[in-house]
Amino acid sequence: MKFILIATAMNLQLVYPSQEVCNQALTDVIKQDPQAICIPAGEQPVDTMFDNFVNMIIKLDKLNQNKLTETE
Repeated sequence: MKFILIATAMNLQLVYPSQEVCNQALTDVIKQDPQAICIPAGEQPVDTMFDNFVNMIIKLDKLNQNKLTETE
């Protein structure tokens, strides 16, 4: 509980990008606190937005290629 208060006061961002990294950290933390758990961060909204943008560009490129082949 003390760690949570300190982490909150210092604005520590304790998130892990994947379950594997989370489990690696958990093996070290569990030595200090046997009740520790690990929750991975999951997909971030920025990542989702960027993926959607890239997918839109790919779809537009395919649409453009289809229109080019239809006119030839």
